[in-house]
Amino acid sequence: MGMFTSKQKFTADSVYSKEVKPLLKKDGFTHVIMVNSFSKWINQIFGAEDKYTVQIDGILSDMQNDNFEIIDVKFDSLKNQGVFKDMEGFHTLITYK
Repeated sequence: MGMFTSKQKFTADSVYSKEVKPLLKKDGFTHVIMVNSFSKWINQIFGAEDKYTVQIDGILSDMQNDNFEIIDVKFDSLKNQGVFKDMEGFHTLITYK
């Protein structure tokens, strides 16, 4: 795991424990949680989006480790985001039980 990937995983773990986990409900009903994130800086190459992949996968893995069932994952993207308008913003909607 590279230096940036390790930092991205650390960030995902932190966001999960501080922001996502307190909002999760474990009552047998179906719920959703939305996670907002950004692409890599100057993401204009053909290849895997490792920042988003590592961070969202980390949150999904943490949820499953806490015995939540992931039902669906959807996202949308917004271009020209960030301070310099050079990033894509992602909204990820996770449906879980």
